[in-house]
Amino acid sequence: MASTNNAIVRKGFILRTIDYKDTSKLLYAYTLEGHASMIARGVKKMNSPLRHQAQTHMLLEMTLSSGKFPTLKEATLLDYYKDIKSDYIKTNVLSVISELIYYNVTFDDNHPLLFQFLLKVTNALKTTSAPLEILAIFEMKFLHFEGIGLNLKACDTCGQKEDLLLDGSAGILTCSAHANKQHNLYESTYANALQTFYYVDILTFTPLCMNDTEMRLVLEIIDGLYMTHLAFNSKAKRILKSLL
Repeated sequence: MASTNNAIVRKGFILRTIDYKDTSKLLYAYTLEGHASMIARGVKKMNSPLRHQAQTHMLLEMTLSSGKFPTLKEATLLDYYKDIKSDYIKTNVLSVISELIYYNVTFDDNHPLLFQFLLKVTNALKTTSAPLEILAIFEMKFLHFEGIGLNLKACDTCGQKEDLLLDGSAGILTCSAHANKQHNLYESTYANALQTFYYVDILTFTPLCMNDTEMRLVLEIIDGLYMTHLAFNSKAKRILKSLL
């Protein structure tokens, strides 16, 4: 964050916009410093120089006025994610990611690290043939960003690393000998998938090529983890799953 002439310059990703009065919008961005809210005055006018920048899912360099609720003075467009917005599934994946950040990130999170990870994810989403797997990577790693550590390397009881099941109720891997039959248990395909999504480096990720049926179940398993650990149910995620 830089300051010039009582103005603040920030690089941010627009998570959400809300119409405000007749010609303005409220913008909610995620930045290196965390959440940033602002008013973009007059941007709904046809002749506004900020009309095209004041949109959801834009990466901007923003010049803001000082104060608790600043005004967007200027904006330089850094990326508008053309390759994502031309694909309906990728667009919906980006909506899920934006919603997760908007509702779950708090002031004491590691914003520089999460912001850089967000940029890595959006770059991967541009070219991937498996956008749902990119979403699963973001969701699993986002749990870690929120302080929720999962043991997905071995059986949580005995440390066995082969032929594991996924305990969807507890969010752990388990061998058949120690599996709780009262829990939701999933075969090794899903155990291996969540293990990969949780630990993989997104810069070197090779898609697992899971089909829509398998990915829908993976996304539902992850939904269960979010309800258990964050008490969060994503509206954008429900829309995305309805497309599969």
